[in-house]
Amino acid sequence: MWGLLPLAVVQVALFVVPLAIMFVYSFWTTRNYQIVPEWTLANYRAFFESWTYPGVLLRTLGMSVVITVLSLLMAYPLAYFIVRYTRRWQTVLLAAVILSFWTSGLLRAYAWMALLGHGGIINKGLRAMGLIEDPLPFLVYSPFAVVLVMTYFSLPFAVISIYASLEKMDWSLVGAASDLGASPWRAFWHVTLPQTMPGVVSAAVLTFVPLVGMFFVPLLVGSASSVVIAPLIANQMQAFQLGLGAALSFIVALVVMIALAASWRYLDLGRMER
Repeated sequence: MWGLLPLAVVQVALFVVPLAIMFVYSFWTTRNYQIVPEWTLANYRAFFESWTYPGVLLRTLGMSVVITVLSLLMAYPLAYFIVRYTRRWQTVLLAAVILSFWTSGLLRAYAWMALLGHGGIINKGLRAMGLIEDPLPFLVYSPFAVVLVMTYFSLPFAVISIYASLEKMDWSLVGAASDLGASPWRAFWHVTLPQTMPGVVSAAVLTFVPLVGMFFVPLLVGSASSVVIAPLIANQMQAFQLGLGAALSFIVALVVMIALAASWRYLDLGRMER
């Protein structure tokens, strides 16, 4: 029990205390660029009375769900291939997957801008081949660019989580299912996927949570139609609307915690059914 005390202290200091401060600030008033301890619900009323804030939050959650699903759909086959068919090259392939972690995220986002921009490699290459006359407008400063770049950022987290689950799986059960007449698809659906579901849930969590709070990617490659909640909160903080910014932050944190609780509850129910 006492061995968990350092972990509890870290959790309280880095999570509970900042969340509590943010919760208190969300009920206070901002006046003359100062936070004033006068209790009010005006910050939450500002959120619910204007469609802008709920609309941006819904767009953020929807985009995060789409990117999480895309990341999982790409990460699972890649992790499966690494585990099953590249025993000798697993270390090299995993190093290639996590190679992006060794570079600043901001630099990688700028690299994507250089790749997708109107004068970037893709547009120049297509124009050189005579396939287009003008640069493709949707490649950058668009929702497409935001989804593409954020999927790129999320993919390594999903691959590593699913790989860890596949690596620990009992593959003899797949062979047993095949011996009993199950097709490869049925063996995957009824044997492989259920055993690796903890890794899938972990991958979904590790991709979804950072996506909700992603800040610089939408600013660099997005447009007015792809505004997400994090830059909106930053704008409130920069304008010294600390109470409103805290209220928006707490609402986002609450939504994320509800989503996480639902995912882990679903996983526990799945284990109980099996």
